[in-house]
Amino acid sequence: MNGSNSLKTAFIDIAAALFVIGGVVSLVVSMVAAPIYSLYPFQLQFFSLLLAVVFIVGIICSIGAIYCFKFTSQRRLHEAGMRGIIFGAILLAFSLGLVGANPGSNIGLGTASAILILIAGAICFVLRESVLPKPPMVVREQTSRLHPK
Repeated sequence: MNGSNSLKTAFIDIAAALFVIGGVVSLVVSMVAAPIYSLYPFQLQFFSLLLAVVFIVGIICSIGAIYCFKFTSQRRLHEAGMRGIIFGAILLAFSLGLVGANPGSNIGLGTASAILILIAGAICFVLRESVLPKPPMVVREQTSRLHPK
């Protein structure tokens, strides 16, 4: 039984790392893509409303994926799982949708980060009913809220 808990804990730790890696990479790709797209192919292009919405929603989803790390570290897997799957799916749809607009552009990094977020969300969603001990930091925070000094 202890081996099963340690395996679940390892998967949850991997999911937390995937949330952070995928969220940070997606955030950087979203922030860097705006100036690159406006200058590509060396002609000044103006942003359309659709492109602005895609970039803003992409940045919001990236920050939300990073926030899923907090839920995972607090063992609130049901919240991290659903939000991670939703944020990952939106980011994946946007990254694949931009391929159709620019067939020559390389968006592999954005797609890979969205897939990492989806994998982390799926791990958390599958293990959401697991009863695992909370990390010591979370237990310490909860006892300090119950018994203020």
